[in-house]
Amino acid sequence: MNEATDQAAVTFHLDPAEDGLALASRWMAVGYAGGFPQRLRSRPIALERGYIRLECILDPGHANFVGLVHGGVTASLVDMAGGGAAMTLLKPGETLLSTDLTLRFINAAPIDGRALFAEGRAVHQDARKVVVDVTVTTPEGLLIAHGTVGVSIRRPLD
Repeated sequence: MNEATDQAAVTFHLDPAEDGLALASRWMAVGYAGGFPQRLRSRPIALERGYIRLECILDPGHANFVGLVHGGVTASLVDMAGGGAAMTLLKPGETLLSTDLTLRFINAAPIDGRALFAEGRAVHQDARKVVVDVTVTTPEGLLIAHGTVGVSIRRPLD
């Protein structure tokens, strides 16, 4: 990606008439939809209700000073997969907001790898919140990180 593409404005817009699964499906169809997910080079590649799988295409800009994938990239993927899985559960007009995130780094991610994958699965849902279990892995299946994301469901204002 070039600098102009990396800094694209958000082009994905929420439609309050769509439920979360339709929103997430539209996001997957668009791929890179601008903003931070595009800068991170992360996009959904699989989803169903309560589940999302994101792919992050790695480049040298994802590196830390010691030549590994920066932990902030991993933390961002955990947050995005948590929010993405929760998104698939929304009713029309609802939005979401991450409220907490826990993260445990398991293995270092080499920057010379081609991608990282983040999978989020909802493990709890009620009318006000969703809790999502997230793993980040390499294409070969090496576990890089495990996390949990708490997401607040925000009801539409009438």
